[in-house]
Amino acid sequence: MTGAAAAGSQAPQPPRPQGGDGLGKRAAKAAGQTIWTQGLRIALQLGNVVVLARLLDDRAYGVVGMVTAVVGVATIFQDFGLSTAAIQGRTLSHGQRSNLWWINTAAGLALTGIGVVIAPLLASFYHEPAVAGVCAAIAPTFLMAGMVNQYRADLNRKLLVGRALAVDLTAAALALALGALTAAWGWSYWALVVQRIVTALVPFVSLPVIAGWLPRWYDRREPMRALLGFGVQMVGTQMVSYLASNLDSILMGRLFGAGTLGLYNRAVQTLRTPLNQFRPQVTTLGLSVVAKLQDDDERTLAYLRRGQLALGYPVFLTMGMVVAAAPAVVSVVLGDHWLSVVPYMRLVAVGEGLTTLSMVGGWIYTSRALGRAYLRYTLFSAVIRLVAIIIGAHFGALGVAYAYVASPLVLWPVSLLWSGRASGLGTVPLVWNGLRILAVSAAATAAAWGLCALVSGLPAIVVCLVAAVGIVLAMALLWLALPIVRADMRDLATMTRMMFKR
Repeated sequence: MTGAAAAGSQAPQPPRPQGGDGLGKRAAKAAGQTIWTQGLRIALQLGNVVVLARLLDDRAYGVVGMVTAVVGVATIFQDFGLSTAAIQGRTLSHGQRSNLWWINTAAGLALTGIGVVIAPLLASFYHEPAVAGVCAAIAPTFLMAGMVNQYRADLNRKLLVGRALAVDLTAAALALALGALTAAWGWSYWALVVQRIVTALVPFVSLPVIAGWLPRWYDRREPMRALLGFGVQMVGTQMVSYLASNLDSILMGRLFGAGTLGLYNRAVQTLRTPLNQFRPQVTTLGLSVVAKLQDDDERTLAYLRRGQLALGYPVFLTMGMVVAAAPAVVSVVLGDHWLSVVPYMRLVAVGEGLTTLSMVGGWIYTSRALGRAYLRYTLFSAVIRLVAIIIGAHFGALGVAYAYVASPLVLWPVSLLWSGRASGLGTVPLVWNGLRILAVSAAATAAAWGLCALVSGLPAIVVCLVAAVGIVLAMALLWLALPIVRADMRDLATMTRMMFKR
């Protein structure tokens, strides 16, 4: 296995971790903290969507979306894959951690300068003058994020995720308050810029204090080659993945303008924002645990299976409710004047669910330092996404949204099988696991959609509640009828009890 020791190869390998139950309890505790804290943050983010959708128009979202679709790639380079390297490595000295901090900080400073320089070029590309000011205003957040990446990685490495999540929760609350206030004052897209700055500023101030350490001067004597090598591989992978994931928004803005992008952006962000408070945290936790099980394939596969269940069912069933009651969801969350978002909303919901099924493949690549294999798969997946989006763009903006669904439909089983071949793990059961999650969730969604059609004339909030009840009732019937569904639910119940057990 190439790079098998990656970030920890410069130091003697510690003995295999003992006490699997202790690790499981620590992981469950961290997962419980993740769930309840992120649940609060998701509520804040949804509140943000509901409030701002009634204060801003589609152009405001489109202008900021044009900037973030392109310069958001800076978030990859400011980290340089080094947070993942720090979490993945079996050992990490204080000197190595300090060196990583200096590298992240230098990268963040450089990206801030680049963001200011390219601002007018980006405005010219989109034929939208407002883009220049927005890009320049967002640029300093890259430096702030770069300076706290290693503090966040250190807390995640130690499974002290609750502390970092509390900071993120505070940032989300302040961003909601200031964003709503400035939007009410008529600041238009600048209200969204204010939110991004606040979201970066709060961790910049808080995380160094919470982590409880300060970086030393850069020490050339520290072994950094393995960490940097793994980081470079991760940068390539993340950059290709980011561009593939955001090409739809870039082309939407370039070909169809800020208004159309604003509509599409509302569908994507309304669903992706809460999901991105949940999935990355579960992924980081999963990586932290799987990295500690590198020498135990049986336990690794068991954990990956449960992790896939914990990600797949909640995301797919929630997205199923959105699909079943999309007009009512848009009416309640965004307002009736956004009903043209409905077709985008349904397609994006399906695409996000399918993308979730493949995420455990990334845990395998990263935990076992298979950076090159991960990059090769990511390049392959980017080509598939690119072809799908280019074909879809010929059929208009909605065609791009259909491409958003088509590519992950093809790619999610390929991702799992590819990671299994690269790592030597038998990942075929994970494919069957995913197919079962998909089939069960589809059946529950179909039942909920039928119920929503029967009550479509009732108030939107009632239709949303009917969709939720329909999903629950359908899952109850499937639980009674299918032993394999009962087994899945028992696993989820066990994990839930562990998460909330004090």
